[in-house]
Amino acid sequence: MRRLSDTEATFAYTHALMRGRGGLTTSFTMDGVFSPERVEAAVELWLRRLPLLSLRIEDTGGDGLWFRRGEPGPPTGERLWGLRVGRTAQGATRFSLGLHPAICDGHSVGRLVRPLLDALFGVPGACTGEEELPPDTDELTYESGGVCGVCVPGPARRAVTSYGGGAGAGPGPGRGRWTGVVREGGEGVTLALGPYETRRLRDWCGARRLTVSGFLATVLADAFARESGRREVTVARSVSLRRRYAERALISEPGCVLGVVRARLRAGGSGRDAVGAGGDLVGRARGHAEVLCSAGREWRPERRAHTAIRRAVERDAAGGGGPELRVTDAGSVDTALGPHAGRVTGFRTVVARGDGTLDGALHLSSFKGALTVALAVGGPWAAVAERELSDAMMSPDRR
Repeated sequence: MRRLSDTEATFAYTHALMRGRGGLTTSFTMDGVFSPERVEAAVELWLRRLPLLSLRIEDTGGDGLWFRRGEPGPPTGERLWGLRVGRTAQGATRFSLGLHPAICDGHSVGRLVRPLLDALFGVPGACTGEEELPPDTDELTYESGGVCGVCVPGPARRAVTSYGGGAGAGPGPGRGRWTGVVREGGEGVTLALGPYETRRLRDWCGARRLTVSGFLATVLADAFARESGRREVTVARSVSLRRRYAERALISEPGCVLGVVRARLRAGGSGRDAVGAGGDLVGRARGHAEVLCSAGREWRPERRAHTAIRRAVERDAAGGGGPELRVTDAGSVDTALGPHAGRVTGFRTVVARGDGTLDGALHLSSFKGALTVALAVGGPWAAVAERELSDAMMSPDRR
């Protein structure tokens, strides 16, 4: 069909280097039980609507990686998705969708799930058309600027004098709660706040001109620094580029249209284990946001030969450049799910990253006003990262 773009090829080579552990896994549940026949019929409609899912990746050697259509008979190339459906102990149906990072990024998962739900519930006319394949962004006209997605512009939002304690601070009628930690296989852990605590955390960050993702990334960068004994940590921010091309009308929502903005950040700590720049956590988070914002403005897409991309991926993996934290803030998935948001009882995405080393991925999204933070890390320090993150989400004033 076409060669993979620079971005797509970078993710594909990284995924292969991690032996298939670099993809995305999205899990969602719905009340009730669906027959296998109904699910299979929905999947068939889903595949017809999204030609992207019928593609495979083939390494042609000198020409690099190519997308090609799946053909009858023995499969050619690598399959790019997998779906598991099962019943939970509570009588709900659970869907687990695994996606190759070259065909879907953390910002567009909901847009890919919605057509499946359209087919499952028989939304009239929703599955009659066929969406175009995403274009090769190497051939599009990049326009710099736009919203960086990292910093909070303008003045601070309304002040929150105290996050915890005091009269009426605990859970009560109309208020959410800490919904806990979910562990599942090798997918890492998911930490979830209730809607009330989510709103309080956002207000706390907004009053200090921070984003929630920027604040939590700084917390984990400090933990990376303490565990590795380094003074700097690389933070790689995933930014959707769907509005940064002049031909944006050609870009379909599903696909991998992503920029990865990297910056070396000075990390700090607390107590006798403090490492790095020092200073207060809020100040470091603001400084990190400014560095990443500047890096985002200077970022430009590359157009490299696939052999050069593969060498760069291998060099980065073997370079020993220190820990890296990948951060994706997907925002709210309610809009992407459309009329199905009320039917879905839980939605979370984990972006795999790290395999026995001080690397990790942080994926944030909200659903029905509640924040979920998926944490995928490598090495024995996962428990430390989980504790640091959960403490910061529940009691940021104590950091």
